[in-house]
Amino acid sequence: MMDDIRRQDMRLFVRELLAPWRLICTIAIVGVLLGNGASFGPIVIPFAIVVTFVSAVMAWMEADKKRFLNKRFRSLWLGCQDRLARFEEVLKKVRKDQIADLHEMPATIRSVSKSIYLALRRADIISHEVQLSEKGLYNEPPSWKTPTRDAQSQELYRLADKNIAEYRAQFAGVMAGVQRTEAQSAVFMTTLDTLRMKMIGYRLVGRSPEMSSHDFLEALAEARAQLQSIDTALDELDLGHYPKTISVVPPPMPEEIVERLKIRE
Repeated sequence: MMDDIRRQDMRLFVRELLAPWRLICTIAIVGVLLGNGASFGPIVIPFAIVVTFVSAVMAWMEADKKRFLNKRFRSLWLGCQDRLARFEEVLKKVRKDQIADLHEMPATIRSVSKSIYLALRRADIISHEVQLSEKGLYNEPPSWKTPTRDAQSQELYRLADKNIAEYRAQFAGVMAGVQRTEAQSAVFMTTLDTLRMKMIGYRLVGRSPEMSSHDFLEALAEARAQLQSIDTALDELDLGHYPKTISVVPPPMPEEIVERLKIRE
């Protein structure tokens, strides 16, 4: 799936780089520079290279904004980035207290944030593909209105109903990994919120009874354990096509299908 993410990023970059308006503007500027080489002197070639480079950088930045196909996943990642930036800002003010665990905590947080980004990208791709493929089917499965007394036909209809139930179970299994990734993002953001406020409290209150250094170090250890559990959970999720574990208990058959099976029996 990592290769799929890289390929998608490259496709977006090439699309932006070769966008007609960008391509025309770049070629026009470079053409003017080269066409008036005598006026610009020896700097014309370096300047033309700079223009081309700037155009490529702008294309890359524009492509970066479009990497998430679903606004929800982009919003989740922006929320994680916001919490990370706020944490870094508070961390700069607390570093002078020389708290040992704070030297390891930022590295853990940054590592987990990278894992969350990749997981959100994978979940975004899977969710997008599922929506394109299954739009309108999951909530409106085929229904069989034609009554029949033929035993063979009844058996075929029973098989069709079981297939619908299996389809829904497979659908739920695929989306389970996506939903878990969203939940892990929420845990990451709330963990950083709690940790940031404890750091602010420790810094402002200092060593007064309201916030002892022992309690603060315990809070850091708890936050670190939560972050490591997030990282472990994300590593265990395989969103290539299906999660490694679909669910602990298979999802129940829809009630309408159970009723159909009872009637036909």
